[in-house]
Amino acid sequence: DNAAIAEQSATGAAILRDAARAGLGGPQSVGAQLEEDAAQRKTVSRRPGVDAFFDPAENSLERLRAISGLQVGLDYQAVYQAATDSLTDQNQASSGSARTFGKWQLLGRETDNIGSLVFLLEQRHELWNQLTPAQLGSGIGYLGITGTTFSDSGASLTTLYWEQAVANGNAGFVAGRIDPTDYIDILGYANQRTTFLNLSTLVNPTIALPDQGFGFGAGTMLTERVFAKGLITDANGSLTDVEFFPAGSEFFTYGELGWTPSRDDRYLTNIHVGAWHVDERTDAGVPESRGIVVSANVTIDDVFMPFVRAGWSDGEAPFYKSALSGGFIYYFPRYRDLFGFAAAWNDPAASGLRDQTTLEAFYRYQFSDNIAITADAQLLINPALNPDENQIAVFGLRARIDM
Repeated sequence: DNAAIAEQSATGAAILRDAARAGLGGPQSVGAQLEEDAAQRKTVSRRPGVDAFFDPAENSLERLRAISGLQVGLDYQAVYQAATDSLTDQNQASSGSARTFGKWQLLGRETDNIGSLVFLLEQRHELWNQLTPAQLGSGIGYLGITGTTFSDSGASLTTLYWEQAVANGNAGFVAGRIDPTDYIDILGYANQRTTFLNLSTLVNPTIALPDQGFGFGAGTMLTERVFAKGLITDANGSLTDVEFFPAGSEFFTYGELGWTPSRDDRYLTNIHVGAWHVDERTDAGVPESRGIVVSANVTIDDVFMPFVRAGWSDGEAPFYKSALSGGFIYYFPRYRDLFGFAAAWNDPAASGLRDQTTLEAFYRYQFSDNIAITADAQLLINPALNPDENQIAVFGLRARIDM
């Protein structure tokens, strides 16, 4: 038993290293999520009996991967949130998301220069309440999203792109329908399916991030420790409408230069500076904007990861013109439970709105290898769109089942 506990002490970091090898994307990208879920099943579990229920399906998926190079993941997530105040008569929200995602290695399977087709199909829906967590913020006067991605948008082809590794895996590119959040300003703690829920905690809200759309991204290790990457994508991307640049040549572009101890440790320890620009979106009536970001995280003893983000923008496309956030996550040595805390200060881009502060804490209980239950609490201080309230609390519960 002591040996098992010792093995678990490095599990959180080891799993993130496995995920970082999967490709260019961040922890929430398809390849990284597949590797994280697969690695979790190799750890010591609280409930081997529950795990055994999923074994036949998982073994079948593993055989499919070995025979064809097609790695497939399935998950279902549900989130419930309740706020202590609201501008309407609704202060509760819930949503579910069923996903099928995969990575099909079609070129160079026995080499470091693998070429893969990556896809994510998703169905987001209401559960018990007409309001979803993605809508709760506006309903309570909060400028932001208290439950990132948990909406009622229905079925969507979220991503479909080609991912190609080159230079023995030290460089690569993606091309197709991509999610920009998978490839820019990446820190290892940020995954809305397994860690925090609030948008201001998970990403830098001074970036005018478009939704999923067609684009191209590339990255390379310039040295063993210095990396660079860039992205250009449709500024009018849409989760639900799969169109090829529907408003013409209106682009979102991003470039980044950073440092990490090694390619495999880029989720664990990483400091980078990035710059972005978005063209004027004529039909949408959104002006041209630009900005810079500085972000860093470090992992101590393979269990404790503090992080910090800062951003500044010029223009009205993003939520905020300046933002600063920081916090930490802690992997418990046994069973890989996870605790996180973050604080974010934001200065709205729209004039006349007061500065807004968000505190968030969560505890993820790893019920079994395939089932995680997360309790989440947020304190919204000076909600920018609700001048009558100085504090609003939001309590949430998330469940995720994967295989």
